[in-house]
Amino acid sequence: QNQHPSQRHNTNNAESREEQRVRQVMAREMGKFMDLSLDPCVDFYNYACGNWAQYHTRQLRDGELGTAQQLVEAGIVEKLQELLKLPLTPQHHPNEYSSASVANVRKVVSFYDACVAVEANARERHQFMLKVLQKHGGLRNVQNSNYQPNYHWLQMLSELRRNYGLDILIGLSVDLNLEQMRGNSIYLGEPRLTIIPPEHCNTLGVQEAEEHSEIYDVLQQQVASNLHDWFDMEQAEAERFAGDIVRFEFELCKRMHEREHLPPVDQQPPDQQPPVYAARSRTGQDRLRQHNDAPYPRRSLAEVDSQVGGGALSFKRFVESIVEGGHVDYVYLRSQSYLSHLVRTVKANNHFTISGYILYVALLELNQPPEEQAMQRPQQCVRVMQRLFPQVLGDMFQHHVRQNDAQNDIEQIFDDVIKAFEQQLKVEWMTENDRRAARTRLVQYHTQFPDYQGVDLSQLRFQKDDDYWRRLEITLRYNALEQLNSLRGNDFSQPDEGGLDAFEVRAALVPRKHEILVGWGLLQSPYYSYYYPKALKYALLGQRLASALLLAFDDDGWNKYPQATSPWSDETMAGYRNVSECQRAQYSNYLTDEPSEFRNATRLRQIIAESSALNVAFNAYLSWLEQLDPKLKNLLSRETLPELNFTNTQLFFIYFAQTRCWAKLGEEPPPRGLPLMLHTPERWDVNGPLSNSEEFGREFGCPLGSLMNSGNKCLVY
Repeated sequence: QNQHPSQRHNTNNAESREEQRVRQVMAREMGKFMDLSLDPCVDFYNYACGNWAQYHTRQLRDGELGTAQQLVEAGIVEKLQELLKLPLTPQHHPNEYSSASVANVRKVVSFYDACVAVEANARERHQFMLKVLQKHGGLRNVQNSNYQPNYHWLQMLSELRRNYGLDILIGLSVDLNLEQMRGNSIYLGEPRLTIIPPEHCNTLGVQEAEEHSEIYDVLQQQVASNLHDWFDMEQAEAERFAGDIVRFEFELCKRMHEREHLPPVDQQPPDQQPPVYAARSRTGQDRLRQHNDAPYPRRSLAEVDSQVGGGALSFKRFVESIVEGGHVDYVYLRSQSYLSHLVRTVKANNHFTISGYILYVALLELNQPPEEQAMQRPQQCVRVMQRLFPQVLGDMFQHHVRQNDAQNDIEQIFDDVIKAFEQQLKVEWMTENDRRAARTRLVQYHTQFPDYQGVDLSQLRFQKDDDYWRRLEITLRYNALEQLNSLRGNDFSQPDEGGLDAFEVRAALVPRKHEILVGWGLLQSPYYSYYYPKALKYALLGQRLASALLLAFDDDGWNKYPQATSPWSDETMAGYRNVSECQRAQYSNYLTDEPSEFRNATRLRQIIAESSALNVAFNAYLSWLEQLDPKLKNLLSRETLPELNFTNTQLFFIYFAQTRCWAKLGEEPPPRGLPLMLHTPERWDVNGPLSNSEEFGREFGCPLGSLMNSGNKCLVY
């Protein structure tokens, strides 16, 4: 509608006042977190975040780490809590939900209300846990659990997966069919659920730890305490049982996450070139059919039983019990090494230990007791809803926070990121042919926000008097069944591989669609405001978008993704190995002063992407500045902040650091003679990328060779 000039004038004045307010608040916030008494060329993290802990440790428990990212996430939980309490908007309201969304929201709100109302440690919780045991073979040392000594643990495992979606011992997932690049297939591999935390339950972690190290003693005590609390199990029996199942899992961990760990440098073969497949294989079919060393080899269930099961474990029986009559021609193996090790481990253990382990892990996952303090329960219940109904909560959040201005910011910044990255493809280690192929793929990428069309909970049915535990059971069954239904072609509402939900504070790569999926959580205060200077927007959004994008242009993203059509040449591959090895050794030296110590392939990928993305984002920002019309001086004046004596380009690097500030309650500064104690992964996330940036050194006048201006810069792009 056309506005009267006076109305437009009032609107513009209001926007101008709001912009001034936002900029003043941001300037105060950024300034108070900095410690300007320090030298930015010695430790930029302390310079930018030195006072952050003073304002952000009150809500932490002793020894707990709190981050800037977590603050934004906590604000989103509060927003979702408000939305779950709001009455639904009436028909014909501008913010009206669709009829399908209204039905979905009503069901989730009713579950949320039941969660908030549930009593901590109530009788219903004990009955729910006992019911799980009674339905799945019971435990001989738990009274009234319907213990059945002839109930086979494989039947227990498949029923828990089918009924509740629990991945224990064997990970079963339904994901994109890698041959057809459409439809879905079953993947078998490592389980999602373990007692031992992932950072300890892995090949390298087990090698570095003794079985009776402190972490395992603490876990064993926790397991025994839980068994005593849940079922009044005698302390001596609980401790013996706990020891058995922790030792059992410790053995399983020896073959978990093997792909995430690089071999020691002196053990790497001279030629690590991945197998060369047909140069123009349209979807990677040849790779999957012909090569046993493909990322996920395809096998019939009979082949899995004969080659892996060895008569001790029937994967065919396991899968067919879960699918219940559905015909499964073949599966993909995500970790054949782990599955073979699982077979050896179950052969070496008795039925009671295996069954006890399975049931304990199931109860640990299902038994999420309500917070004792009723004040804390609503936030806890929001997190339960996020886990059980991510698409419905994502739809609710997106519906209320979506803004065209923010979406335009994302699209414009990503366009500049693409242009900047295209320029940075002129790296010495890449051949001209591979560079041309990279440019061709690069221009296909675009940003996308989550799409929740087709989300339908009509088959999820609660009764009015169902309590929280009954609703939990119904929902878990429903979610597990929905995932299995996607095998039958009903995959419209399945989340994308690598996808995310609207409330998440990140961007994610979806390579088969050439998309960078953006969570609206990334566009929430205090991380983002439309009125922030572009310098801050590029430091946050530009760097996060570039970091996700760059994962498509490293070794894993380019050569090992099933849709890869033209693997890098030997020359490019050798050059990439040199520059990535530089970053691996640099990070290893930073943490341990030992260049061969760090070998985590997953973390290395992240380090490479984060460092190169900072470079790309800064160049994208410079490109935006160059495109500015010289007549629009007022735009350039908005690139600094009031009362902060920093240039716009310096603000870019300060804000990059401040979005990564963290604090730990009770942490004492390390002794002066032990500087390595300051070298943490969290501190590297700021100082590492910055010390590899020539532009950062120039902006803050850091001499070459100083701690924050490395003389030996390691960058892939």
